[in-house]
Amino acid sequence: MKKTKVSVKENQTTEHAIKKQSIFELSLTKFELLHLRDLMGILLPPDGGQTVSQSLASAEDRSLIESMLWDKVVKLCTSAKLPMESEAPDYIIAPTAPPPMGVFQINQDLNLQTSSAATGFLPDQEEQDKKPTEEK
Repeated sequence: MKKTKVSVKENQTTEHAIKKQSIFELSLTKFELLHLRDLMGILLPPDGGQTVSQSLASAEDRSLIESMLWDKVVKLCTSAKLPMESEAPDYIIAPTAPPPMGVFQINQDLNLQTSSAATGFLPDQEEQDKKPTEEK
């Protein structure tokens, strides 16, 4: 089934405007649908009050679209007799190891040390890397 594309202004996020857009078919196997369900439901720290999907939708101002997509996934899972709600497994993002840390002197150039921390180079190594360009 092919639908014609209707141009919709970006700032219109009503359900009516979304339905006017082109629809694309996507065939999923049972395991692909399970993976999509699990991926959309990964909980974020600290309290698991929001999923990765919801967080991305919020950041991109696509909460309505995310909600509609989740409703479609739920309907497909239900019709495929796949576990949902409390029967489905929960996944959460959590640290698996302490983050790498370093000690830096802050009474010198803070920007130099911040960039050193971001790139992983020690300040002495960074200065050695800069010497050939400073001589030119």
